[in-house]
Amino acid sequence: MRKKLIDFEINAPLSQNDKIQLTTISNKDIAVIGLSCRIGKSNDVNLFWQNLCNGNDDIREFPDARKDDIRRALFSESSEEDKLLFSRSAFLDEIDKFDHQFFSISRIEANLIDPNQRLFLETAYAAIEDAGYGGRRLSGSQTGVFLGYSGDSALEYKHYLKTVLSDVPALSMSGNAKSIIASRISYFLDLKGPSMLVDTACSSSLVAIHLACKSIRSGECDLAIAGGVKIIALPVDSTSDGHHTGIKSSDGFTKTFDDRSDGMGSGEGTAAVLLKPLQQAINDGDHIYAVVKGSAWNQDGTSVSITAPNGSAQEHVILKAWQDAEINPETISYIEANGTGTKLGDPIEVQAITSAFRKFTNRKQFCAIGSVKSNVGSLDHASGIVGFIKAVLALKNRKLPPSLHFERPNRNIEFVDSPIYVNNKLSEWETEPGALRRCGVSSFGLSGTNCHIVLEEAISSESNPIVEKGPYILALSAMFPEGLKQLVNVYRTFLINTLEQGNLGDICFTANWGRLHYSHRLIIKTSSKEELIEKLDWICNNEMSTIRHNEIYYGVHNVVPDLKSKRSEADIAATEQELFSLQANKLISVIGSAQQMVDFTFTKLAKLYILGADIEWSLLYTDKDYRKVSVPIYPFMRSRCWPDIHNEIQSDGLAHHSVSLFGRLSGEYTLMEYLLASIWGRLLDIQELNIHSDFFQLGGHSLLVIQCEVELEKLKVPIDGVVIEPGLTFEQIAKNLELNIDKGGA
Repeated sequence: MRKKLIDFEINAPLSQNDKIQLTTISNKDIAVIGLSCRIGKSNDVNLFWQNLCNGNDDIREFPDARKDDIRRALFSESSEEDKLLFSRSAFLDEIDKFDHQFFSISRIEANLIDPNQRLFLETAYAAIEDAGYGGRRLSGSQTGVFLGYSGDSALEYKHYLKTVLSDVPALSMSGNAKSIIASRISYFLDLKGPSMLVDTACSSSLVAIHLACKSIRSGECDLAIAGGVKIIALPVDSTSDGHHTGIKSSDGFTKTFDDRSDGMGSGEGTAAVLLKPLQQAINDGDHIYAVVKGSAWNQDGTSVSITAPNGSAQEHVILKAWQDAEINPETISYIEANGTGTKLGDPIEVQAITSAFRKFTNRKQFCAIGSVKSNVGSLDHASGIVGFIKAVLALKNRKLPPSLHFERPNRNIEFVDSPIYVNNKLSEWETEPGALRRCGVSSFGLSGTNCHIVLEEAISSESNPIVEKGPYILALSAMFPEGLKQLVNVYRTFLINTLEQGNLGDICFTANWGRLHYSHRLIIKTSSKEELIEKLDWICNNEMSTIRHNEIYYGVHNVVPDLKSKRSEADIAATEQELFSLQANKLISVIGSAQQMVDFTFTKLAKLYILGADIEWSLLYTDKDYRKVSVPIYPFMRSRCWPDIHNEIQSDGLAHHSVSLFGRLSGEYTLMEYLLASIWGRLLDIQELNIHSDFFQLGGHSLLVIQCEVELEKLKVPIDGVVIEPGLTFEQIAKNLELNIDKGGA
């Protein structure tokens, strides 16, 4: 008897002879096309994977660099701080740094934004860039954002602000609203899909992925970002901690499935994935890490206690996910377990998995099992996506990382006769010839909400196996010269590490088309990876401003509204930029491909690019089937954004703030310009101001506009009819204020 999984009754047992029809093609399949994470000691996805493969445990002492901020919050005027004991967890190195300029946020506002919001904003954007859709490629699209997050921390950032600041500005409101953690990236990129927070306790972020996939399938979204973020705001040891109840590990380590298990360790971090319908991803030439075949969620209902796990519900959610995926459960060869490392939780979870498998097979120990909690502890509401990313990377690399601290099986778990075994060493992920690897990811919440997702290996989509003859063009850029130099160095390392992998055409296509191009620009012509590495190495060892090379061009530009007060070679008018762009794109249209580009043509294109041309790079690849690949992302230039107690933010009054003005050839400025500059400087926390600047491009927004108007009124400056809005420069606004005074309109 053959039976489709989608047709069976979940509670009805199947005989050993019952089989399930394998469905290999489904319009429900969702592709994972972008990844980003910062988890424990791992600052990116590659380091995270390396640490997993090396069997590293990230549990450690609280970083010294972060201790002072905690002490200030707890003991602003107390000598009790010497008695403070910090807990051991998988801590991030830092949470106070943020690239506020990249996201057009003033530093004064960035200081007030919850680090959870800042971390997820950078991580979500990095996942988008990793997919090859950087800059404004997704602007206006039906892209949703689904974030697993719970604000149950004993010390939230807004409480910290109240502790260290004499008066918390109203400006801090949006930066500490939980709902805005998810919607901040939507605001920044103009994403039109739904944006929401999911709080089901420990299962929050896996449920967020489940809901994101459902939203895509239903047509609400074309793409979706799903993620989670967790910061341990108060990492202090306490005699009332949970290890007395068997929830928190006594030594900080999570010993999942081991007989010594006595609870979970803890960790912190942030992670995000970009999801897209599989067929569309294939059509668009996207880089696909893995495929979501199906998923399900449910509730424990009534159990032993409201926080106790329910084995029957866990079994049921796994069966529902298999049903949704329409797969044969015997093709599942790995399960990333919830793996709490508790005396109660581990045996219940293993029994639930065993019972689910036993409805279809009597095979023994054919499915590996592990838990990332043994590496980084529990990230609470962000735990699910950490396990999800581990499973995705395992599929991508066809290896199973070890589950740590497994020495002697839990005496209450019968592994010998079960379908599963603990994978406690790095191993090749073997499978039947021609069969795709499949796995499941579980996350069960303290709230009683359970989630399970079925993943499948992506079919290899390597393009252009034939090595093409160059030339190739690589364009790199950043907002600042230091960032560009860092990006060059990262690309050099990336190319060295992937010398025998990937296609240089795909790399250049992704870097050129899939990134926004900023004011500091570098463009290189090369014929091979080896030659490109040599040129990047040469750039790293020389000042970019002194580069004189017929195949390497560097330049910086600054767009100003007009040329009436042009002050430097870097300044170009918006109309000039349009002209440069038109010339560059016409040139590319004639050429048709990089391979047809001769030296003279490249020189002309390169000069237009570094002058500020906005190039439509797709015109350069009309005759080639290039695909997006994972290449280095934008190097955020992070700086400390923290309300230091010795440098409080003043929320009232016009404190003296010296601001240097520039942008006028004569170097002369009016009293009104100096006055307005002082206000803008304090509100935006800037020391220099180009008179052609736009308030909103500097990080301003509607709340800061109101504050600016209040400051002007305090100084008896008439503001009737004067507006601060996008498109108006500082110079124009100051002039309008002067005209108001001349009219006597106070």
